[in-house]
Amino acid sequence: MWRVTRKDVAVFFILFSVGLLLGAATQLDLTTQVRGILPIGNGGTGTASVGTGLVRGASGTLSSAELSGDCTTSGSNTITCQKDNGTTIPTNSAADQALITTASATGGWATLPNGVVQYSTGTHTFSAATVLSGTFADNETPSGTINGANTTFTLAHTPSPAASLTCFENGIAQRAAGADFTLATATITYVVAPPTNSTLVCSYRY
Repeated sequence: MWRVTRKDVAVFFILFSVGLLLGAATQLDLTTQVRGILPIGNGGTGTASVGTGLVRGASGTLSSAELSGDCTTSGSNTITCQKDNGTTIPTNSAADQALITTASATGGWATLPNGVVQYSTGTHTFSAATVLSGTFADNETPSGTINGANTTFTLAHTPSPAASLTCFENGIAQRAAGADFTLATATITYVVAPPTNSTLVCSYRY
């Protein structure tokens, strides 16, 4: 008859402990040892479908493309933002355009000419242009003898642009480009000499 000794109990305890340790070190094979869908709380997805793009948990299940509001996503892992701070932004129709918004929080793209706002295609930045350049000369009397024979008169500055020059003879506007006078630098040449005692005044930018 076999008798259990203390030595047998010790050996059994050692073998049992080793078995527990080996079992604890063995990793689970989810493909063969787990049945059904593993819940999110247990580290699973909670769904049988394969998630693509951004996923998030909703009602205990991971779902794809769950972004909403200003941005959306798709299975191609692409995030599309159609809004900026609540303003809907459509896709621009051309390069180098500026976004212009309306009171209804709807955005639109516009190509801005180089006027008040200038755009640099090199640095892709906007800057404020000079709205008006130069200085104004108002109601200036050009120098020159008014004797009915002299046709040449000189301004204090060269008009810039030349088209800003307006001249009046006795209160009557004179036509430029040879109709009534021509301009060369700062010199005015009348087609017909102003009569003696006439009043000449000119205004321009320079």
